[in-house]
Amino acid sequence: MKTENAFSLIASASEDQDDINALSAAFGLKAFRYIDIAREARVNTLLARWPLLREMLDVAEREDECR
Repeated sequence: MKTENAFSLIASASEDQDDINALSAAFGLKAFRYIDIAREARVNTLLARWPLLREMLDVAEREDECR
């Protein structure tokens, strides 16, 4: 079984970030806030697929609020 594309989501996310960094450097953007909407959608899909992961994230967020 081939798994050569198993990490394609990670690779594409890093490539997107490289593009953002290149644009930021080319145009001298100092305080540029980039929101990766596609990443947010992937995270939401993963959290919907694995409810335990969502519960662990909720617990971690509550612990951070208590600190």
